[in-house]
Amino acid sequence: MTYLNEEIQQKLEIYIKKYNQQYIKCLIRGIEIPINGRPEELVRQIFIHFLIKESKLLSDKITIKVEANNHDIEIYKKQKNETFKPHQNPLMIVEVKREDVNLQNYYNQIERYLTNSGCNIGILYNYHEIIALIKKHNQFKIYYPNHLTEIQELILQVNSSIDKDLLEFENAQNGNLESFIYLLQKYGKYTNHTISFKLKHQLLVIDGYLFTIQDNKIYYKICGQYSKKQQVFDCQDFEKLISIIY
Repeated sequence: MTYLNEEIQQKLEIYIKKYNQQYIKCLIRGIEIPINGRPEELVRQIFIHFLIKESKLLSDKITIKVEANNHDIEIYKKQKNETFKPHQNPLMIVEVKREDVNLQNYYNQIERYLTNSGCNIGILYNYHEIIALIKKHNQFKIYYPNHLTEIQELILQVNSSIDKDLLEFENAQNGNLESFIYLLQKYGKYTNHTISFKLKHQLLVIDGYLFTIQDNKIYYKICGQYSKKQQVFDCQDFEKLISIIY
């Protein structure tokens, strides 16, 4: 694996500016970063370079965030449908360390990050070694990938497993009531999603939240109205779903 890392490092655009300081431009943040005395940053840029430049399978499937929520790297599923953008947990959280660091000392840290973020895959990486923590049946299992290419396979596996909601959304857009109810139960119970939909015999689109379903009726509150009064409609009056936005 060290050979692969050395090969990637040679491809990084490291340049020298004033005071003989070495800099690199982050591929995610687009900012210049001094790397003298910051070995963790160099390790992070190697990992990001692999995800963006070396891994052709991931370029249109993921979104990468850097230094978000106090995590070195977060990887998310790329949301392709502009009308379906619900809250999503990270697919993977990556913590990078200096190459002389013992990664096993950071199990508790990455487990805490995963638990707090509702994420099932964590990576510890220090240039020479990768440790993967994968949550299965509420327990973390530890794996030791030999190459960064194995990270790609982990991302592709978890990415493909969460496409079900997008299919349900597309069905609800076409008027499928069962799919609409499924999505309401998952995304509509709270205030953090705005769900836009249309009823039969009504011209205007409705923006709602705080949905509950009882018998054959759907109760909700209208976004932007602070009245405690609930709105209600019969399931049979549902025409189509328009959007779900976090």
